[in-house]
Amino acid sequence: MNARSQMGKPKKQKLDGGEEMNEGCKSLSNLPDALIGKILGLLPTKEAIRTSILSKRWEYLWTSVPNLDFTQAMLDKRTSLVNAVERALLLRGPADIKRFSLSFPVLSDASRVRSWISATVRRNVEVLSICLYGFKEPLKEPNLLPCSLFTSSTLKELELDLPCIFKVPCTVCFSSLRSLTLTLLVFSDDCSTQKLFSGCPVLEELTLQDCNWANLKFVSICAPKLLTLSINEMDLQYPRGSDGCQIMVFSGSLKDLSYVGRFQNDYCFYNLSSLTEAYICHNATKSLRHLIYRFYKLLTALSSVRNLTICHTFFETNAPELLDYMPLFNDLTTLILESSPVDIRSKGLLRILQNCPCLQTLIFCEGISLSSDYAKDDGVLEPWPPCFLASLQLIKVNTFYGDLEEIHALEVLLKNAKVLEKMSITCSNNFQGAPEKKRDVNKQLSDVPKGSESCEIVLG
Repeated sequence: MNARSQMGKPKKQKLDGGEEMNEGCKSLSNLPDALIGKILGLLPTKEAIRTSILSKRWEYLWTSVPNLDFTQAMLDKRTSLVNAVERALLLRGPADIKRFSLSFPVLSDASRVRSWISATVRRNVEVLSICLYGFKEPLKEPNLLPCSLFTSSTLKELELDLPCIFKVPCTVCFSSLRSLTLTLLVFSDDCSTQKLFSGCPVLEELTLQDCNWANLKFVSICAPKLLTLSINEMDLQYPRGSDGCQIMVFSGSLKDLSYVGRFQNDYCFYNLSSLTEAYICHNATKSLRHLIYRFYKLLTALSSVRNLTICHTFFETNAPELLDYMPLFNDLTTLILESSPVDIRSKGLLRILQNCPCLQTLIFCEGISLSSDYAKDDGVLEPWPPCFLASLQLIKVNTFYGDLEEIHALEVLLKNAKVLEKMSITCSNNFQGAPEKKRDVNKQLSDVPKGSESCEIVLG
């Protein structure tokens, strides 16, 4: 072997524990513990744990990383997960925890889980995400959360996914909490739930995912700094005869509101003058009268919103007289309609358009249609929405198939929109594959009499 080939091979050295490593690994091992800790902090927790086998010196260095993420999927066995969490919390030295995430099947380890959460609070945790499952008796499970959690002064973000009774201690003071996400919690009573929301004075973001309010009659959420509120009750199930809970929300700073569900709870919003974005999707199999009333009450609270996304099918209700109570949306500039194709002559659509005098953008996410009863009339909308005369500049139609009734619907929109600048049509996948038909439709639309001669039609 010549000298050059010997120089090309890295020399192997011995570590303290007797392992062999090349010069590159030795250099890494010679770095200060603090610097190694920063490097390990850039790795996923699972990979950081694996470095413990490199040498005795490295065995516990990973326990001091600022972000810890423990899930059952991360480690093959439940016992391995338990051991990893125990080592991370007991052997980390003086280092604080910035973010701690745990997804864990509780089984009979409720007290152990409680001690883990207590340890993170003592370590001044800032972001805490707890997802627990595998309860023996979810509705009788003892309180899994330590009292110290509810008085944490360092916690900024908290996520709790607990399909069990949620019990709140006597004292709640999240003085730094800005983001709160609650999933599948069963609130125990009015008083403790009220205490929870009252103990978050600087809360800016609140997410409620399929939380059960059946044990409550009334609760108010007063969050003066709340900017974003997201409520999803899509899978919420209440017993027959339950009228849900009345939930009053007071927030003069709210910018973004999202609701998905069946209005099983009665939400009342006050002082939404700052609201910019709202997303409302009703997912009911039955349009019961009191649920429809709750929907219209919510719309009334949203009257000052700028951009509104709504599931249009709720307008086709078995209580058409409620259309007369549709609020005025004087500040609304963008209206997005979701779900199935929208009949542009539907009374619900015409009513909301009538009440949006400053609307600039109208988007049909799932396409449009026109009832055969109107397909051969003069094409004039009655009543004629004021926004079609003065402000509507852009109409977007998605999922366009090129069917005759769709084309008639487009013709009606083009004829009635007097100041329209652009109509953007996104074709369905099937229509995209028929270039000849696409050319024919494009020509047909270009020849349609338009209320706005300068309107550009984009068929893509």
